[in-house]
Amino acid sequence: MGKFSSTVIMLVLALLATGALSSRSYAADLATAAQEAAAAAAEKAAMGMFPLKPYAGAKGFVSYAPDGDLNTFGTGRTRFIDYNIGWNAAAFGGVTAGDFVKLQLDTGYISNGISSLSGVPGGSGTVAAAYVMAGIVLSAPLTPLTKKVIPFAGISVGAAFPVIGTISGGNGTDAFTLKGEQSTVAALLARGGVTIAINPKLGATLEYGFFQTADFTLSASDNISSTGSASTDISAHLFGLGFEYHF
Repeated sequence: MGKFSSTVIMLVLALLATGALSSRSYAADLATAAQEAAAAAAEKAAMGMFPLKPYAGAKGFVSYAPDGDLNTFGTGRTRFIDYNIGWNAAAFGGVTAGDFVKLQLDTGYISNGISSLSGVPGGSGTVAAAYVMAGIVLSAPLTPLTKKVIPFAGISVGAAFPVIGTISGGNGTDAFTLKGEQSTVAALLARGGVTIAINPKLGATLEYGFFQTADFTLSASDNISSTGSASTDISAHLFGLGFEYHF
């Protein structure tokens, strides 16, 4: 009976010791989690309610421009310019404000060559623009369980700087040229897509964008316009991919 009691006492003491060790380990885990939470809270407090974290990246796009309008005195606005598939290259940077909002600055260059001019033989030229824009992008993971695929949508506004190669068409006495005359116009860029997280700092983006400028002035020679001036705009659908890095 004495040996049995000793064995029971030893088992109880072993269980109590194991429980104490488990409790200490659990308490240590809780303390570590509390310290991490406190550090994160302190970081947010130091940076404000919405901590601003910088990021930057670059993108390349295929540019599809619908038939372009030409607005001239006397004839009004007509579909006139047929475009080839063009391109758009852009760099961007900004800060994340909280978990779902990005404040972003974009700069880039968009270019589409002219394939033909409606009803005019020998139409050629290039319509392009550099641009600088600022806007807001909203993003969030598809589900709370993954942050690997992050949809986003946004809109930016700013300035475009048309770079118009000479647009020419016609033959002999019907020949004419159009040249860019206005240096700056307003522009808008709407976008949507997904970011695929490669690692916690680097992501690949698949994006669709719609780019639109206000009308800008062209100087016209010969018989294309009775006033010697015309106007057009740049409108394009952009399809492309890029990379962004979060510092």
